[in-house]
Amino acid sequence: MAKLENELEVIIFDRSKKPLKPTAIGEKIIEQAKVVLNESKRIEQILLDTRDVLEGEFRLGIIPSVSGGLLPLFLSSFIEKYPKVKLVLSELQTMDMLKKLENEEIDAGIASTPLGDSSLIEESLYYEPFYLYLNSDHPLYQKAEIFEKDLYGEDLLLLSEGHCFRNQVSQICKLRKSEGVVFESGNFGTLISLVEKNLGITLLPYLTTEQIKSKDQRNRIKKFAGKVPSREIGLVYRRKHLKQGILKALKSSILETLPDMLKDSNKKMKKIIDPKIS
Repeated sequence: MAKLENELEVIIFDRSKKPLKPTAIGEKIIEQAKVVLNESKRIEQILLDTRDVLEGEFRLGIIPSVSGGLLPLFLSSFIEKYPKVKLVLSELQTMDMLKKLENEEIDAGIASTPLGDSSLIEESLYYEPFYLYLNSDHPLYQKAEIFEKDLYGEDLLLLSEGHCFRNQVSQICKLRKSEGVVFESGNFGTLISLVEKNLGITLLPYLTTEQIKSKDQRNRIKKFAGKVPSREIGLVYRRKHLKQGILKALKSSILETLPDMLKDSNKKMKKIIDPKIS
């Protein structure tokens, strides 16, 4: 580093401070160095993308509330179809994912969208409805139809990463105004266990309910009538991302392995957003 500073005749790092911090000119040089390195990688990736066989490492972040339901669906088929792609998976909270995308520590992420970051491209994967999960002793258990308004004032055990999808499901945000206990967790297992103890009710996304096999527990899963709370799950990556071939293959593998119910939900939601879609 000292040799580089001598060659450029500037001080890149201020050594009088601990930890070391770049100088004003040093920050500019570091940013430009990142650009140079990325452009050199781009040449390598262009060559890889021209080949018929996809290969190389791909680092994918995925939020915990999605990983358990989604990964088992597409992971095996993706590995089998693209054996030369080394898929490195990390469970990340949304804010950590955004930081790692910005620092190029991961290539892409799967998260609840939209994220509101103009530096990212978001590609919708599916719209996932939430279901109500409640104890059989709860008064709502016997109701033939359950509406969101029925949840007001209840003790809610909520997913901390629950997402308010546009105006169609804005009521899910209002649930947080309950006068009862509101417990937030990113772990569905914890929420389910608390419901089993009759300590409240919770919302579960569709793919999580599909993992519940016990007949007794499945009877506790209730659909909503009227407007259904939902979230959009999308693939997100930086605008100048290099590995377009792997990105396309990843998205295709996910969409191909989605349950028919989610595929149908996608079509319905796309019609709501754009009525021109037939």
